[in-house]
Amino acid sequence: MSPRHGSGPDGMWRIGPIRLLAVVGVGYLIIVLTLAVMNVDLGLGGSPAADRPGPTGPASHLDPAFPTPDPATATSAEGGREVRVGSVATRPAAPSTAPPTTRPPATRPPAAPAAPMVVRSYEAESTENGLDNIRIYDCPGCSGGKKVGNIGRDMGTLQFNGVTARTGGSATVTIAYVNGESPRVGQISVNGAAPITLTFPGTGGWSSVGTMVVTVPLRPGSNTLKMFNPDSPAPDFDKITVAVR
Repeated sequence: MSPRHGSGPDGMWRIGPIRLLAVVGVGYLIIVLTLAVMNVDLGLGGSPAADRPGPTGPASHLDPAFPTPDPATATSAEGGREVRVGSVATRPAAPSTAPPTTRPPATRPPAAPAAPMVVRSYEAESTENGLDNIRIYDCPGCSGGKKVGNIGRDMGTLQFNGVTARTGGSATVTIAYVNGESPRVGQISVNGAAPITLTFPGTGGWSSVGTMVVTVPLRPGSNTLKMFNPDSPAPDFDKITVAVR
């Protein structure tokens, strides 16, 4: 029986079937690797890009054969004309630097002006007044030449009637009086309310007129002001002047 491999009797080299298969397999592997290396060399060696098949989708920025276009220089066709991307035609508008417009604050219409002050005088000796147990004297220095006296303890009272106010509120009352002696005390009651006590200084004679100013509340329409003194004589009275709205 001849050996599976080695030199035979006739001097020829013989290889067994197992070693033959190994040799053939190694040779085939060498051929495959050689072809693979050649393909890689051809790809890196720079065969013209025009000979390569084009990409089926968007070119990747990783593929040097298909670089990403520069947005500042890329162009696109719009409406039959070429528009350069990134030019003024396609560049987004710059944000406005103008200050924001502000609305002026809403203004209310001006309030209606207050009613004007009305000033009116009321003579003490008028028959429209309440003249209870009083006396009317001549008085050269008084308005109308008359005054009302005999007011106070165990004597009479003087009530001014029909003192009017359009809107009511605080009224300024100027009392013209006559007192030829030392200070006298008198009281004033508005519309029957609690009285206000006043001290009237002397005026220097029974025909000399002095004034005293007092603020009292009046209601809209007609009001009454009563002069009296339950404890001692009050001064004589010439008139009152009322300033009220």
